[in-house]
Amino acid sequence: MLSAIADGESCVKNLNDGADLQSTINILKDCGALIEQRNEKIIINGRKLHSPKTELDCGNSGTTTRLIAGLLSSQKLIFTLIGDESLSQRPMNRIIQPLKKMGCIMSSNKGLLPLYVDASNGISAIDYDMEIASAQVKSSILFSALGGNNVSSINEVIPTRNHSEIMLKNMGASIETQGTKIFVHPLESKLKAIDISVPSDPSSSAFFAGLAVISNNSKLKLTNVLLNESRIGFVEVLRRMNCLIIQSNESIHNGEKVGDLTFSSSSIKAVEVEPEIIPSIIDEIPILAVVAAFSSGVTVFKNVEELKYKECDRLGAIIHNLQAFGIKAYENNNNLYVEGGKVKKNVTDYYI
Repeated sequence: MLSAIADGESCVKNLNDGADLQSTINILKDCGALIEQRNEKIIINGRKLHSPKTELDCGNSGTTTRLIAGLLSSQKLIFTLIGDESLSQRPMNRIIQPLKKMGCIMSSNKGLLPLYVDASNGISAIDYDMEIASAQVKSSILFSALGGNNVSSINEVIPTRNHSEIMLKNMGASIETQGTKIFVHPLESKLKAIDISVPSDPSSSAFFAGLAVISNNSKLKLTNVLLNESRIGFVEVLRRMNCLIIQSNESIHNGEKVGDLTFSSSSIKAVEVEPEIIPSIIDEIPILAVVAAFSSGVTVFKNVEELKYKECDRLGAIIHNLQAFGIKAYENNNNLYVEGGKVKKNVTDYYI
């Protein structure tokens, strides 16, 4: 997204070429971006974007929807975002409210997609207090503020993943953090093009890590993994669960820390995961809940309501699947409880 408005040619390698990426590329192309795939690289030539002639289809990607709304607003465009049936049920008021305060004219289906945005009158600076801990909402505001008329700030009491801040700074944007506040200045010149190889994704790595720590006589080394502190909360939770983990070969690439992680068979113990940790492990809670099923004791994940508003009700799916395997799991006051023990049966009635 950022390369599409940058100055010059950017090259992105080692991308996970899934449907969400294709939705993002198609949207940017519909707005005039020049993007092509050369072998295993994505080449993006930055240029001035224009308002699309058709609705922009975000597919099933909530990240695409919320971030692209901010990016295209910064370019003062007029556009409508749509998505599939699942995405059309996900809440959008969380970005509608701040973007409206920044001067966008917006309408929606009662806070859901389709979402119409008219940013042609320009973007006003904002001083915004985050109501929920969401990197998607934060990034939407940050991207929009790039086209603002003054310095914007976001007050983030509970920190969330900070890839957008790191990449913006690495591409030449003026952005800094002071305490719980993030300040972003309007762009005085275009962002710098980048040449980047995407490191291995911690969320995907977590599933292999979970298998390693609950298996007998197991040792697994994952290489070139993103070690951003806001993304490896699951590693810290596993350490607290008495898992054997070694971190090595650390280095910095394009502002992000990467390195290797080695996981070994472990004797799992139950823990209580506090609410402030949840944003950094929101995508890893399903596999952490599976690991907790092999613990001695009751593991509690506090304040996990946000799991209900993903591409499906992840909280309900976690509980259903664990119960199907004979593990006692339940929700109480938006907390997830998993009572550890051995899996009691094999079943076919589970959710994907």
